[in-house]
Amino acid sequence: MAGAVTLLDELNQAQVKQLGTGRDADWIELLTSRPAHTLVRNLETRWAVLRVDDVFMPVTINELEYANSYVCSPYGACVLYPQSEVKKVGNVSVRGLVRGLIGALGPLLRVAQINRIVCINNWLLSTNLYRPFNVEHVSDVTQLLADRFPSHAITWRSLNEITNPVLLQRLLAEGYLLVPSRQVYFFDGDDGTFLRKPNNVWDHKRLSTSGLRIVTHDELKASDAPRIEQLYRWLYVDKYSPQNPQFTAELIDEFRSRQLLTMWGLRDSTGELVGVVGAFERNGVMTVPLVGYDTALPRQRGLYRMLMAIVLQEAVRLKVKLNLSSGAAHFKRLRGGKPCIEYTAVYCQHLSLASRLAWRSLAALMQNVGVPILRKYQL
Repeated sequence: MAGAVTLLDELNQAQVKQLGTGRDADWIELLTSRPAHTLVRNLETRWAVLRVDDVFMPVTINELEYANSYVCSPYGACVLYPQSEVKKVGNVSVRGLVRGLIGALGPLLRVAQINRIVCINNWLLSTNLYRPFNVEHVSDVTQLLADRFPSHAITWRSLNEITNPVLLQRLLAEGYLLVPSRQVYFFDGDDGTFLRKPNNVWDHKRLSTSGLRIVTHDELKASDAPRIEQLYRWLYVDKYSPQNPQFTAELIDEFRSRQLLTMWGLRDSTGELVGVVGAFERNGVMTVPLVGYDTALPRQRGLYRMLMAIVLQEAVRLKVKLNLSSGAAHFKRLRGGKPCIEYTAVYCQHLSLASRLAWRSLAALMQNVGVPILRKYQL
């Protein structure tokens, strides 16, 4: 069975082009063809490609880049991003407790070199979607990577009980820790009854009467990429957290031209893009890693509501599960979103005692403190 698992970790473009054709191969070629920071401004990483049978997965390899986006940085995910989120907790005492825990946790995680990781199936998106593969190979994958990267924790991001139950159980059986990361919201497009909820009905009506023109993916042009980057940055970086992946116009145009994401825009009467959304679909699951709008416009315009109306209708049209990620939790619950805890699976048994203790402490803290707060305050 081990022969079905291989790792290409000294990449050159001739080797990458031998991976074949299709969207995954095209995406891997894009990611590995240029420095990471030219695609995601707040990111440095090295690349490898893991092959499990006929499934190819990009692998990121990181050392101690603490300024990195959380897509490659456990420190960013567990310390820096929560510093942005904790302000949403209304209870002053709980907010103070969380800030104290984060303040105490940060130095300990640095000492334990928590950012020294290998991340499997990392597409640099807020939510990584998985192609089906034989989970019996998890043991071979783990052994291969532990041997090749003896000082790095081995991680799998974006796992949940709705879309990855079999993989989660296998990872647990192989000795992985499950570290809760956030609470995400699912909509079942195969059912679609959530579209009848009053808020969704109102959002659809607002979209149809807004005076804005819906722009399809094929109508977007290379010249729109800088504006899309700006819209995304205003929402995801300036409003939410600088730890979100900061997509460049170069990457956004590659999303468009290679059709790696399916994008829609909203144009006003002058032709200006005032909103954009990009969806990624794989194996019956869709996620939306690209959302942006002109945050300077009045909130009453309902731009976010209209963009989500487009996505929800698309999920029903395709009859897929929609993982609408975290954030705007109250908004998503009102529209029928079902909460689910997302995990990062971490293998650290081959690491030093200090590193193992750090990861186990982090998993316990997130499970016993983080998850109850996420659920109680519906974050």
